[in-house]
Amino acid sequence: MAQKDKLKNLILGILHECGQIPKVKLAKLILFSESEHFKKTGQSFTGLYFVRLKRGPVIAFFDEVLEEHTGTNWNKKIVEIPISEEGRNKKQFLYSAAEKAVLPVEVQETIKEVCEKFGQKTGTELSRLCHELPAWKYSESNEPIFVSELTVETDKDYFELMDLVEELEEVSDEDEDRILGQELSRIIPPVKVPV
Repeated sequence: MAQKDKLKNLILGILHECGQIPKVKLAKLILFSESEHFKKTGQSFTGLYFVRLKRGPVIAFFDEVLEEHTGTNWNKKIVEIPISEEGRNKKQFLYSAAEKAVLPVEVQETIKEVCEKFGQKTGTELSRLCHELPAWKYSESNEPIFVSELTVETDKDYFELMDLVEELEEVSDEDEDRILGQELSRIIPPVKVPV
C-alpha cells in the first residue's frame, strides 16, 4: 500500500474512533498515533516523515491527502469554535469519517489508545505537548523530522540519538541498522504487553 494511502487510512481510523474533530487536533492525533505505533513496532505505519511547522510537527502530505479525499472518504465543514486559551472564536475546519478505515488490528488498537488518552484535549493543548518534544524544539523550520526522533521525550535522550546518527554515518548500512536498533531499544523503553 502506498504511503499516502496509509495516511488516508490512518486519518479515517482516527476520525472513525474520535468522531468529528478540528484539523489541528487531527494533525496532532496522527503524530501521536505514529509515535505510539513506532514505540510498539519499531516502524512508522505510514512510512512518512513529519515537517517542522510553527504549530508543531505535521506529517508530510497532510493537506494534500485531506483535500484529495474530502467529500469521498471524509466530510469537512467550517464552524466557529471557542478558543478558550485565546478568549475568542475562530473558524475551524471540522472533519468526520464518511466510511470505515481498513487498518491492521494493531494500528486500530493504537488509534483507540491515542484517542482515549488525547481525545479530550484541544488542538492547542496537543500543540503544546508537541512543542515539548525535543525533535521539534531543536529542528529548523520546514525541516523533516522522522517518527523515531519524535518518540524521544527527553533532551538528553534526543541528543544521544543525534550523536549516534552522526556516528552511524561512518559505518556500513548493515552495521548501521544493527547499532541503531540496539540504541533505539535502549533509549525508547519497550512497551509492556499485558499477559
